[in-house]
Amino acid sequence: MSLLVPPRRPSHERLDDPDLPCREMRRSLDDIARIHRNWRAWRALARHLAARTRGLGLSEVSILDVGAGTGELAGHLEALLSEAGARARVTALDLQWRHLAAGAARLSHGRPAVAADAFRLPFRESAFDLAVSTLFFHHFSAAQNRQLLSEIRRVTRHGFAILDLRRHMLPALFVAIAGRLLFKTRVSVEDGVASVRQAYTLEEALEIARGVTKTGRAERVFPFGLLITSEG
Repeated sequence: MSLLVPPRRPSHERLDDPDLPCREMRRSLDDIARIHRNWRAWRALARHLAARTRGLGLSEVSILDVGAGTGELAGHLEALLSEAGARARVTALDLQWRHLAAGAARLSHGRPAVAADAFRLPFRESAFDLAVSTLFFHHFSAAQNRQLLSEIRRVTRHGFAILDLRRHMLPALFVAIAGRLLFKTRVSVEDGVASVRQAYTLEEALEIARGVTKTGRAERVFPFGLLITSEG
């Protein structure tokens, strides 16, 4: 650890509170949607999925999006994978049905959505080709993440790709200062800082992934992201 990479500080994020007022919930979800649109790191996730799909020789691929929130990212992934020559069918899963409902009302996409616990996925073994997750991994302890990745592996045939933040003081300071101007609600500012403070380093994420599967990998994504993957 160092001044720029302090020890991890687990905390509760307000958007996870089922009693958060609906107005604040919707505004915070809008902020997250803006992050997905402007945070180019998710393109690294899409490139990985496109390469993985080509390598597997799949013209159609079924994907489970774990901790999907509104499910908006699914549309971006489907579009980019279509450009790469693969038809993707993405199922969004989130514990909070209110988040999924907000996405369905706003996006009108008709994509499958399931409100369920990511640690007890309501699917048979090998139900999906791949699983993805964005900005979800940092919510949990190392032990919980090993359990989460094991459960994800159970329901997938070809592994997972997890995109998350990388712990560092610079993004935490940026969110604390610029977030007041960029975000619609203070909930997003507080949760954004908390997210960075409880995110993992590259080495920590790799240790977690390798604790679940020997094919586990972790790589940095510019500027302060992590991509955690497995081939099965």
